Parts: sequence; C-alpha cells; structure tokens
Amino acid sequence: MSESNLKEKDPDTQLSQERVNEDVEKHHISYETEGAGNGEGKLKRQLKARHLGFIAIGGVIGTGLFLGTAGALKKGGPIGLLLGYSIMGTICLSVAVSLGEMVAYLPIAGGHISLAARFVNPAFSFTMGWNYYYNWVIILPAELSAAAVLINYWNKTVNNAAWITMCLVVAVAINVLGAGAYGEAEFIFASIKVLTIVSI
Repeated sequence: MSESNLKEKDPDTQLSQERVNEDVEKHHISYETEGAGNGEGKLKRQLKARHLGFIAIGGVIGTGLFLGTAGALKKGGPIGLLLGYSIMGTICLSVAVSLGEMVAYLPIAGGHISLAARFVNPAFSFTMGWNYYYNWVIILPAELSAAAVLINYWNKTVNNAAWITMCLVVAVAINVLGAGAYGEAEFIFASIKVLTIVSI
C-alpha cells in the first residue's frame, strides 16, 4: 500500500504525523552552535565516540564491584548474584533505552528533567529535579567515603579526610570544566577500571 493511499484511508495517521513534525520543529535544537542570543536551547556536541564508549563501559564498573561483590557472593551465591544483576540490569537497560528514545525524538536542553516537563507535567519535572538533587547529595558523600575505604587498602597512614578532599576537588573541577573535560576524565577513569578488572 502506497503512502498516499494510507493517508487517504487513515486521516488520523496524517494528523498525528503533522503533530510530530510540528513538535520537532518547535523544539528543534542545533548541536553545532553554542548558545547565542538569549542563551536558551543551544547545545554543542563535545563528546566523541571514544568518550561515549568508555562512559558506557566505565558506568557498569562501579565501586560496588570492588567493595560489595564478595559479600553478595558469600550471602547469595553465584546464582543469586547473577539473578540480581540480570533483574537490575534489565530495569536499567529499559530506562536507558526509553530515555534515549525521548532524547533522540526531542533533543532539548536540560536533559531528563526537561523531558519530564515536556512528556508528563511541569510538576513532575519539578519533583524529579529535587529528587535528582537529593540523590546526588546522598550518593556523592557515599562514593567519596567508598573511595577512601578503597585507598585505605593500600595506605592506612593518611587520614581519610585527605583522600575525600582530594577526590571532591577532582569531581568539582571536572564538573566546572564542562562536557569535554568530563569525557576525557571518564575515558581515563574507565581505562583504569578496565585495566584493574583485567589484571585481577
């Protein structure tokens, strides 16, 4: 069946396609130019393919792998560990694929918080924003403490506060320098993680 025949038989399809095109035009963003004029809605592509690849690889190798695997393996056994990883991995993959679809459809500035306002409701976006803030307020100290515990395995003479401060300064510097610096840092850190896993 040709496209013209389909449009003639199903006017709803044509109407819905027109709405999609209007939506995309309304929220279209240029990736090549930085914010000009009012500074809203402009993105610049700073991450290369190698950055994205290593972000994906490094993202699955977290502190839990180094600090928590032994305890989980002891309590749940290999099958329990595999089942838990499979269930949580499936949930995380579903969320990531869904988010990827939304970003590919409407690449708006503001990430998933703005997408929540666009696809659901501004109140939902507001709530997500605060939850995201609380998430990082809780996770950042936990990750810094985990880094200090990990470093203590090799060096017990230095106070944990020194390691936590150094890691915090590095994290803040990476965030201040932008997406390009984040990509390079993630590339280096993910390479270290992969080398560590291979050498263990």
